Amino acid sequence: MARTAVSLLEQARALQAGRDYPGLAALLGPVPRAQLLLEPELGVLLAEAWRRGGERARALELAGELEPVCGRRGNDRLSRERSNLEGILLFESGELAGAEAEWRRLLDASSRAGDEEFVARANQNLGIIYTLAGRWEEALASHERAIVAYQRLGYLRGLAQAHNNLAISYREMGFPDEADQAFRQALAFARTDGSEDELGRIEQEWALLTGMRGDAALASVTAERSLRRFRSLGEPAGAGDALRVLGVVALWDGRLEPARTRLEEALRLARELHLRLLEAETVEALAARAAAAGDEAAADRLRLEGETIFVELGASQWGSQIRRQLAARMPARTAVDPIGERGDGP
Repeated sequence: MARTAVSLLEQARALQAGRDYPGLAALLGPVPRAQLLLEPELGVLLAEAWRRGGERARALELAGELEPVCGRRGNDRLSRERSNLEGILLFESGELAGAEAEWRRLLDASSRAGDEEFVARANQNLGIIYTLAGRWEEALASHERAIVAYQRLGYLRGLAQAHNNLAISYREMGFPDEADQAFRQALAFARTDGSEDELGRIEQEWALLTGMRGDAALASVTAERSLRRFRSLGEPAGAGDALRVLGVVALWDGRLEPARTRLEEALRLARELHLRLLEAETVEALAARAAAAGDEAAADRLRLEGETIFVELGASQWGSQIRRQLAARMPARTAVDPIGERGDGP
């Protein structure tokens, strides 16, 4: 007997609540597009499942098709959920301007609806955009607004995300102690909530901070733990980020061959999944690795490739930040020039 729409939705919601995204994709993938548009919650759930499994192009296409359907329902929670998802998909695909515009629309809609959860989500996502642009005061303010809203709601997963983003901003601003404290708070919230994916994201970012502070062994162990989590969850994008961190930590530790292996694996995933920001960050790390190995021709070629992608993304400031970050921690015998000093910067 055919599944009724109600029973299908109930099953899909249960899988989403358990964060079983492979199961959710298997359940909803065969559903006809007409049915997904008739019951748009099914479509939003499938788009999120596809995103988690690395099928971002399909997810973004479906999210776009759902916009008029959700819009006819008015400014309801599903419409805001779809808007937030589209912003994330645009961001992960490297369309930063489009993501910022979508999250600004989400912030306006959520504020008008008095929806504190999505006000917090929009603020924390905009904070990431500000971090990439080096707009530190705006980034900190956005993350702190998100934390206050999540605290009022008692939403632990959101608190984990917001503290992680706050920690990244502190790390990039050169405040390692403040960053360390925020990462620890983020981990505590994620563990209490049981959010395995958030634990993985926090671990990889904290590992980068640990590597910056000179503890390559602990940084590697922490990033490996993140890699295992994302592989077990079936989330290749998270695995790609963890591989990049492992490569960077090995590079700072002077282990050039392990660095190349990890970075090339991260680059392969970034290109397969069309993760342009991860691609640019990884190419910059490979440029630093080539310079450390004495291959200046390859280093110059990779730097130009990385810069080109960052410019295309509208994230030149972040590209400069990444290159300075890499250069500052290279072993003295393999130090590379920060952006601009060789005359090859944007």
